[in-house]
Amino acid sequence: MILKNFIGINSIYKLSFDKRCSSAYVAEGFNVMYVDDTDVNIFPDNTCFIIDENEKQYLQNLGEGACLEISQIGKIACAFGMTNDNTLYITDKCNSNCIMCPMAEPARKYGHNTPIPVIKELIKYMPCNMEHITITGGEPFIIKEQLFDILKELKLERKANTYLLLSNGRIFANHEYCKLFAESVPEDFLVGIPLHGPNEVIHDIISQSPGSFLQTTNGITNLLNSKSTSIEIRIVINQINVPYMIEIAKYIVDKFKGIDSVKFMGMEMLGNAIVNSEKVWIPYSDAFTMIRPAIDFLIENLIDVEIYNFPLCFVDPAYWHICAHSITAHKIKYSDACLQCKEKKSCGGMFTGTDKYLSDSVKPIK
Repeated sequence: MILKNFIGINSIYKLSFDKRCSSAYVAEGFNVMYVDDTDVNIFPDNTCFIIDENEKQYLQNLGEGACLEISQIGKIACAFGMTNDNTLYITDKCNSNCIMCPMAEPARKYGHNTPIPVIKELIKYMPCNMEHITITGGEPFIIKEQLFDILKELKLERKANTYLLLSNGRIFANHEYCKLFAESVPEDFLVGIPLHGPNEVIHDIISQSPGSFLQTTNGITNLLNSKSTSIEIRIVINQINVPYMIEIAKYIVDKFKGIDSVKFMGMEMLGNAIVNSEKVWIPYSDAFTMIRPAIDFLIENLIDVEIYNFPLCFVDPAYWHICAHSITAHKIKYSDACLQCKEKKSCGGMFTGTDKYLSDSVKPIK
């Protein structure tokens, strides 16, 4: 979202729709954006700009006390509200270079880190008791022990009711990091870790990082033993690992007692995934057929399973109840054929970027 008439500096703001609340925020030392009928007043700068109805609706959906980071051109870089899809983005960088990653290799090597002072300021401005925060990257642990300071601050200030940390899990092979994590982590915390194959050959081909299978599996084991967090395993389905889905499922059941859930994930075809499309792309209808036995096996072994990023028309109706609305709202795409589908409201759609691989095969459900 861009606030077209924004007049201000690149900064972080507390959002308010109530005069008394906005005055209280200013007294506490916050930069404040106070919204009335058609205007936004910025305090303590005492500037004002006009917003249109769409911009106003967006801000209202964030709610009283929300946190906004806005650039000088009015682009909202990130937003944290009571029911918003709140994402705390740590870095572009990663110590793996997964062959189907939606970010390109240069970003993984040379990309941007969100400055730690900015992250701490965002946490200060966030409302307390938000519904959820996802902490992600890149690999968040690229910033090493500084991530524990961030977790401690979120925990101390009770910023959210639930959390999800997306990590490749390799850092948790280090017992000292597991100990520090257990000391820092807020309550109701979930760590999502990708497992690309049932052995080091398949996993490391996909991660393009020799030794990553051993680190990831040891990390998952250490986290399970620490009992400090819930853990979900994410399997990104691609041409390389799809023949091994039942082996991956059996490995999970055999090695990871107490795992919270398993997510089977369709690819987002951007970045590395586009560059390597001939190696990784598999049609969703074929992918579902090949993951189905693994899904059944996991469910039979009392493990919760969900399917992410698959339009319903590529999934057997008996499995629709485990298809999650998993794609971030601004990335969702529907094809023209979806307009005729009776299940459109129930369907999570497809990724923008992946639609060109799927649009010709989308079939409206009648």
